[in-house]
Amino acid sequence: MPFSPVLPIVSALACLYLMPNLSVETWLRFLAWMLLGGIIYFGYGHRRNRLARREAAQSPPERAVV
Repeated sequence: MPFSPVLPIVSALACLYLMPNLSVETWLRFLAWMLLGGIIYFGYGHRRNRLARREAAQSPPERAVV
């Protein structure tokens, strides 16, 4: 990264300066998209979890208690 660590620090400070100037509508849209993205991210991860599938395949079948 050019001018590291100065440029990343200045960029973060510029973002922090601009964030309070955003409208409430913009923040609500941001939160809605973050929520949608989180649902997709965790839903995909839950369905494609290799570790859980591997553990389920290696564990012996549970016996029914009669």
